[in-house]
Amino acid sequence: MKVICIFLAILAFILFFSVESYAEVVFYDSVCLKDEKIMLKAVTKGKIFSKGGQMVEFSVNGKSIGKSLSGGDGAAFKEFRAEKSGLHKVSVVSGKDKDSGFLLSLKKGAEIVFIDVEGSMFAPMSGKPAKDSQKVIKAIAKRFPVVYLQAGMLDIRTLKKLLKENEFTEAPLLPWTEGNVFEEADKKGLKIKFVIGGKTVIESAKEFKPKAFSFNEVEGAEEVKDWEEIGKKMRLVIK
Repeated sequence: MKVICIFLAILAFILFFSVESYAEVVFYDSVCLKDEKIMLKAVTKGKIFSKGGQMVEFSVNGKSIGKSLSGGDGAAFKEFRAEKSGLHKVSVVSGKDKDSGFLLSLKKGAEIVFIDVEGSMFAPMSGKPAKDSQKVIKAIAKRFPVVYLQAGMLDIRTLKKLLKENEFTEAPLLPWTEGNVFEEADKKGLKIKFVIGGKTVIESAKEFKPKAFSFNEVEGAEEVKDWEEIGKKMRLVIK
């Protein structure tokens, strides 16, 4: 029994220091109005928990905008004002760790297409992109700003990796947060033009009256069989 206790104590000691020596930084994408001040956010993490007291440098479109120290919850913030509308690439560096993402700056009244990543962009249980999803989303992005939504089981970091590996059109990835993402967009004076995704995401956007598409039967949405059909229907609406 004594030997087991000693072994467990040594194991706990090793795990503790391996966690302490591991760190990463994660940038959180955002959407703002042109010329609006926004607080860019990154979180520094250990292997399991957030890790505060880490210096984070923020850069926008390749130019440093300064550094910030992460708090006890691991969050570091940096104020920024986007003087131009469009997609801005943001990178963060903390020690040897780095991450990147996007800030989408829009003019008030801009129309957005929200796409539920796990609810529409990948074939169920395969991790592979749904047929024609990349091609159609690329076409959509030429007409409207696109925002991806995290509304399933996978975390932001995993989804960002999947989107990049599968060469999806670059766009910010925001947490759905029970529909709060739509409320925030509406408060900024942005129009929720289209929503593509699953039942809960579409239902949470109903009050904003978007045109919605789903691959399953959902009240208030048009059921489609594939992405090619979405592309055709959206072109008709756009015309």
